[in-house]
Amino acid sequence: MLKKFLNHILLAITFTCLTLAQQYFFYHLKNIPIVWLSLGKYVGIFIFLLSATFIRPRILRFLFLSFVMLLNFFQMAHLSYFGTQILPSEVLLLFTHFDEIQGTILVEFHHILIPLLLTLVPLVFGLWLTRLKSELYGTKIIGLLFILYFIYNPARTFITGNTWGRQPSTRELAGMNVYLSLSYFAGKILPHKILGNKKDDGQNSSTNLYLSEGSFSEWDHVVLVLGESLTPHHMSLFGYKRETTPFLSSLKNNPRFVHTVGLSGGVSTDISVAFLLNMGFGEAGGLKAAKGQHCLFKLAKEKKFTTHFLSVQSAEQLRYIAPYLCAASLDDYRSLEDISPETKDDQAADDKLLLPELKKLTDFKNKQFIMLHQRGSHAPWEVRSLSKNRRFPHDDKINHYDNSVVEFDNFFKDLDTILRKSSKKTLVIYVSDHGEALGEDGKWGHGQLIRPSFEVPVMLMSYNKDLPADVKLIPKFIPHFNISVLIARELGFRPSLEVNSLPKDYVIFGNDIDGFAGKAKLLFSPDSTYDFKVVD
Repeated sequence: MLKKFLNHILLAITFTCLTLAQQYFFYHLKNIPIVWLSLGKYVGIFIFLLSATFIRPRILRFLFLSFVMLLNFFQMAHLSYFGTQILPSEVLLLFTHFDEIQGTILVEFHHILIPLLLTLVPLVFGLWLTRLKSELYGTKIIGLLFILYFIYNPARTFITGNTWGRQPSTRELAGMNVYLSLSYFAGKILPHKILGNKKDDGQNSSTNLYLSEGSFSEWDHVVLVLGESLTPHHMSLFGYKRETTPFLSSLKNNPRFVHTVGLSGGVSTDISVAFLLNMGFGEAGGLKAAKGQHCLFKLAKEKKFTTHFLSVQSAEQLRYIAPYLCAASLDDYRSLEDISPETKDDQAADDKLLLPELKKLTDFKNKQFIMLHQRGSHAPWEVRSLSKNRRFPHDDKINHYDNSVVEFDNFFKDLDTILRKSSKKTLVIYVSDHGEALGEDGKWGHGQLIRPSFEVPVMLMSYNKDLPADVKLIPKFIPHFNISVLIARELGFRPSLEVNSLPKDYVIFGNDIDGFAGKAKLLFSPDSTYDFKVVD
């Protein structure tokens, strides 16, 4: 009896180790930052595999023991070719563009060679061990339960609208992300396609964008500061009645400083960041994020920049952002745990922790593309400011938020001090991921398709070099998409679309990268205003 049970334990441990080794060895080979999972996740995969050892039919037992490894083969191949993880919307492309995919595989076979080897070797060893350890307990019921479980997840999505799997997460194993994408596709995307509720063809201005080689960038460093939940309507720089941004307001007449109101691509962080970093929006945004061909980090690498992503958000908070960073093109990926491991409360992490790291990077001789990712004005607002810096009584929501904006102003004052002392030609672009409602029409926070949720501050600052002439004419209500086009241009590419030309088909997505949570279709007017209509 004990021997049989030990065989179960041995099989589960072996397949757990093979599954983890397959993923992490591939990440090491491809220089993809490894984000370790929580202990609970590793225990969870072990229990899953231990349960699979009790399946009676040997072939079915082996298939479920190898389940995550088998799916990870497709994830590794996708990461090797595109540099990104698989999105649910891409499952449909497997069928609709099969000939094109088949042709690509034949030409780009080297992209699947390493994933194939890293899958076949552990599978052969696992199959041998499964046959060797044939003295096991088993019941057909366990196999049936496993099959029902894998049917249950897409069925739950279809019936309840559950969004688990709508996008990859760094807090799941790569192979499990493929299963979750399949579940979301089967339970959400496919039914909408069949029922005819999803009519967009995935084509818009962003898919028509073409980047020619151009020349090398004139900047030594390009710094993209990505804010969090900041609205221009609570910044004195934009006319707010309270003095929340005294430093930034002092730059209004500086010829090397430009500010305007922008429009995010989505009203949640994961959607808007995916679109911004991959130069897309709307229906095409998800596909562009999945392919990663216009990923800003990838473009920066092509122009010989060293690439950095530095965040004061925790690995857990970054789980839905990290998959869109085209990690294979990142030289340096650091979360709060790397930058400030001593920080106890990740909600209260100080954005200024990023600045010493920035100082070190800007001292380097080679070109740097640096993304500083803030915690910004994300709720809970009462922990987003230091007591010594507060200008307003710490007693209600508006004051808490406004104090976080003061903290943001202090961040930029310190950033300016660092870059003014540098002799490098540096371009700084600031944009918030989305806005924040603060009681307008009784609305609070973000996530709703309303102006306060998608209107964001945009700022550009240059050091030791003038801003490009057209940047000084940047229009009000410029979309995230145009900002990413601007960044690509300043990295050294020549975009086919003008930076200041507003797209006629711009849409802003709700809390779903496939547009199921609604979208706001925008209409820009010649008088620098816009109107919008929310549609399903």
